[in-house]
Amino acid sequence: MAGKKASTAKAKATKKVEVVEEPTPEVASYIVPMFFKREPMEKDIHVADLLFHRTSNSFDFQPYAPNHEAHIEMIIAGDISINEASGQIKMISKTESPEAWIVGLTKSREFSGNPFIAGEAQEIYEA
Repeated sequence: MAGKKASTAKAKATKKVEVVEEPTPEVASYIVPMFFKREPMEKDIHVADLLFHRTSNSFDFQPYAPNHEAHIEMIIAGDISINEASGQIKMISKTESPEAWIVGLTKSREFSGNPFIAGEAQEIYEA
């Protein structure tokens, strides 16, 4: 191997790439729209919104129809019951587990369309 030049290995500078993972945003609050059931004859009427703030464990009720306000306040003042697939009724306490309570409103028997329904709990992320 007499004709080969000895190759010199050059040290390659490798750049260190620091991977910064974005923190997963936490749910700051939930909002549940409430409707007066009118379907299938007419459109359901949006009568209120209920907000739950995780940081303070507090609820904000925003009524839009004064004629339904008292009835909805009575419904949301207590616990809710949900029919399970096994046929049993599951109770969720508003004071003991408020997050599960607000998420479960849409499935509750109290908002089963007589005469009010609750929409899905929408997650709100804040920076």
